[in-house]
Amino acid sequence: MVPREGEAGVNPLLVRPYVAAVSAYFRWGKRPLSRLTYLFGHKPAGEAPAFASLEEYAAWMSAGLRWRSDHLGGVWDVFPTMDQMIWQLEKQGYVEDDCDGLAYFSAQMVRQFADDPAQVYVVTLILNPRGLPLQRAAHVLCIFRAGGKWRVISNNELYPRRYATFDEALRENPYTRGQEIEFIEVRDADLKRVDAPAD
Repeated sequence: MVPREGEAGVNPLLVRPYVAAVSAYFRWGKRPLSRLTYLFGHKPAGEAPAFASLEEYAAWMSAGLRWRSDHLGGVWDVFPTMDQMIWQLEKQGYVEDDCDGLAYFSAQMVRQFADDPAQVYVVTLILNPRGLPLQRAAHVLCIFRAGGKWRVISNNELYPRRYATFDEALRENPYTRGQEIEFIEVRDADLKRVDAPAD
């Protein structure tokens, strides 16, 4: 992930305060604020779509999932509910959210294709922002084990490569490869914090 021409990274003196502040919010503030934001959210008429295979879901994602920044230029960073996302599908034909909402949606969709539903994770990470803009430093991935290998979904793309270990999937996927990871938070598909798998 090389900065585009004209983009500047963060002043090195600001890296540690930035990582500390953002990681604290991700760890302790994001879930309560998410619940509050969608306390009186929309209720869908039906249920989430069903897919016959992981490949079918991967093909659907390119049109069915769309990235957009959270409110206030991404500052109001919250996890949506499944009800909210299913309601979007019913209303507009696609789910629109930033990386965390899309990762959460994908975690729900791929559970049935995982080797074990407990091995589906929503992983928040912060890359060292010295060489890239702040808005590209924090990202959320869906990482899961299927067919004995670890797979990675970023926004609306299932990366084709299969990884032998969770750590390899986390560090060698196209988004993070070659980057210094400053913070990692692993949640299960229900957004409960868990330890990263050891394999």
